[in-house]
Amino acid sequence: MEIALTLTILLIAIVLFATEWIRMDIVSLMILLALALTGLVSIEEAFAGFSNPAVITVGAIFVLSAGISSTGAVSKLGEHLIEWTGHSPVLLTASIMATVALFSAFINNIGATAVLMPIVVMVAQKLKIPPSKLLIPLAFGSLLGGVCTLIGTPPNILMNILMQEYAGQQFSMFDFTPVGIVLLLFGIAYMSLIGRHLLPNRKSGTLTEAYQVKEYVTEVEILEGAPIHGKTIAQSALERELNLKVRAIMRDRHKIPRPRRNRKLYSGDILFIEGDTTDVLKIKERKGLAVVQERDNPIPTADGRDIVVVEASLTPTSEMVGKTLRQVRFAHTYGLTVLALWRSGAPVVRKVDHVVLRFGDVLLLQGSEEKVHHLGQEHGFLLLGGVEPTPYRPRRAPIALATLFGVILLSTTGTLPIMVSATLGALIMILSRCLTPKEAYTSVDWPIIVLIAGTLPLGHAMENSGAARLLADLIIGGVGPYGPWIVLGAVFLLTSILTEMMSHAAAAVLIAPIAYNTALDLGVAPEPFFMAVAVAASSCFMTPVSHQSNALVMGPGGYKFFDYTKVGILLNLSIWLLATLLIPLVFPF
Repeated sequence: MEIALTLTILLIAIVLFATEWIRMDIVSLMILLALALTGLVSIEEAFAGFSNPAVITVGAIFVLSAGISSTGAVSKLGEHLIEWTGHSPVLLTASIMATVALFSAFINNIGATAVLMPIVVMVAQKLKIPPSKLLIPLAFGSLLGGVCTLIGTPPNILMNILMQEYAGQQFSMFDFTPVGIVLLLFGIAYMSLIGRHLLPNRKSGTLTEAYQVKEYVTEVEILEGAPIHGKTIAQSALERELNLKVRAIMRDRHKIPRPRRNRKLYSGDILFIEGDTTDVLKIKERKGLAVVQERDNPIPTADGRDIVVVEASLTPTSEMVGKTLRQVRFAHTYGLTVLALWRSGAPVVRKVDHVVLRFGDVLLLQGSEEKVHHLGQEHGFLLLGGVEPTPYRPRRAPIALATLFGVILLSTTGTLPIMVSATLGALIMILSRCLTPKEAYTSVDWPIIVLIAGTLPLGHAMENSGAARLLADLIIGGVGPYGPWIVLGAVFLLTSILTEMMSHAAAAVLIAPIAYNTALDLGVAPEPFFMAVAVAASSCFMTPVSHQSNALVMGPGGYKFFDYTKVGILLNLSIWLLATLLIPLVFPF
C-alpha cells in the first residue's frame, strides 16, 4: 500500500513538473504536505529538508556567486578571455564555452551565464556575428563547467549529501574534475566544429551600437485627426514607409487578429505593430500616432540626453516573475516605460501590462539611464544593451576572490565541511561589503531552495516505503544481465530524460534512492551511480526549460524551442555514452 501511494505521488509530481501547470516550488510544497498527511514520512522528516546540509550549501553558494559577480571581477576577466580569440568562429565559440565553464565551476552557473551574456553579445556585434550563434554555446558551457567541481551546480552538492546519508561516503571538491574536464573538452569540440553549424542565423536591426535586437510588438493608438484615419492598412505609411506590420487591431474592446491589408483604420483604434526597435521608435515622429505605454505613463523629458532604450531580461531572482506590469504599477514604481515584450523566440501580441511575466522574458524599456541602472542592480533584471555595464564594487574584487579561494581550500583540505565553509564565505562577503545583506537575500534563488527542500522528503519516502527498491529491481530485471556498465547507462539515461522535463535538482533527488538501491542489488560501489546521476542532471541540452541557463539566453538569442533540440540532441547522446564509459574508470565498481 505504501509503495503504491508513494509511486502515485511520484507520478503526479512528475506530471506537474513536466507540464508546469503549477510552479515547481509550489509543487514541491504539495509533495511535502502530501507525504506528511499520508504518513509516508513523519512531520519532522517532511520539513527536515529545509535544514538539510545540501539546501544550506546551495543557498550559501548563491550568495558567494553574487559576491563575486557584484565586484565586476568575473565580467572584466571574461571580457579579456573572450576577446583574446580574435575573429575565428571556431576559436570564439571555444573561448566562450571555456570561459563560462571556468567561472561555472566555482560560482553558480546561472550567475556566470548572466554576467557573461552582455559581453558575448557585445563581441558578437563587434564581429558582426548574430548573437544566436554564440548564446547557446554560452549556456551549454555553463552546464558543462558546473560538472567539474563539487560546488559547480546544485545536483553535485545534493548527490554528495545524499551519498553521505545513504552510504556514509562523500565526494571531495575535485572528485568531479576528471570526469567533468573530459566532458567539457568534448562539448567544446562538438559545439566548435559541429554544433555551431546547427545554430540558427537570425539577423535583425540593432538597438544602439551595443546590442542586436529582434522584432517586437508595440501597442500604438490612432489619435483624433491622424492622417491615416479612414485609410486601409495598405494605404497607410506603416508598411510602406516604416516597415511595420499590423498584427492585430483592438477596436471598441473587440480584437481583430491578423487583419487583411484592405482593412480600414480609424481614430481610437489600438494597433499591435510588429517591427524592430529602430522602426518602432519612428512611430513617435508620426503625427496622430502614440505608443500606448508612453501615453499612459509619460516619461519625464527634463533631460532628453538621459533617455535611453534598452532590453532587459528577467532573471530567476526578479520580484517581477509571476506578476503583471499592471499589478506592480511598473511605470510608476520604476519610472520606466515598457514598449514591448519578447518571449520564447517571438513577440507577444497582447496588452503587455496584462501579461504574467516569466523568467527569461525580455522587455524593451525606455527611460532615464539612472532608472535603468537601478532596475538592473536592485530588481533582478539583466541589462542587455543600450547602457554601459557598471560593476558595483570593483575595489572589493580581491576580497571576493580571496574569500572564494578560502572556501575551496578549507573544503578541499577537509578542514571544514563544505556547508560550513560556504556559509562562512557567504558571511565574509557581507561583512566585507562585497554585497549588502539585502543583495545577499535577493541573490538566493528561493524557488530552487524550496524545490530541493520539498522534494527531499519524497526521496526518503521512496527509500522507506520500498518504492526505490522496486524501481531498482525493475532496472536490474531489464538490463542487469548485461552488467553494471549497462545498468549505469540506464540510470544515467533515466535521469537525463527526467531532467529535460523538470528541474535538474528535483530529478537528481528523485533518482538518487533508485541509484543507491540499484548499486546494492548489483553488489557494487555506490559512487559511480551517484556520480552518474549528478552528471546526467546537468546534461540537459535539448530544451530551454530543462535548465535556467538555457532559458536565460532564449529571449536575447531569439531562439525557438526546437533550436535547442536540433543542436542539443546529439550532444546529449554523446555525453551519455562518454560518461557511461568514463565514470567507472574514475570510480570503479
